[in-house]
Amino acid sequence: MTQRSWLTWVVDVVVGGVVGFILGGLVAVNLVIYSGVERGYEANLGEVFDKSVILGSIVVLVLVAGPVGGVVAARARRARGTGGRRISGRSG
Repeated sequence: MTQRSWLTWVVDVVVGGVVGFILGGLVAVNLVIYSGVERGYEANLGEVFDKSVILGSIVVLVLVAGPVGGVVAARARRARGTGGRRISGRSG
């Protein structure tokens, strides 16, 4: 693995993970609010599991799948050649 390919891999993991974390968090909070947990977005996981074990499991799954999916999407985008700008300014 060259320095350049290692750097693009790290950038994909970091950016994809952060974007996936944000999107997963938004989806999880909306699931909690929509489900009718009493404290809504202020509820912690314990309160979500008290309301429903299935809902709590889905929320945890979404929170874990967000960053993983973000990294997979970033790597797939790079593999298709639609990864945007190059890391270094050099061409070729």
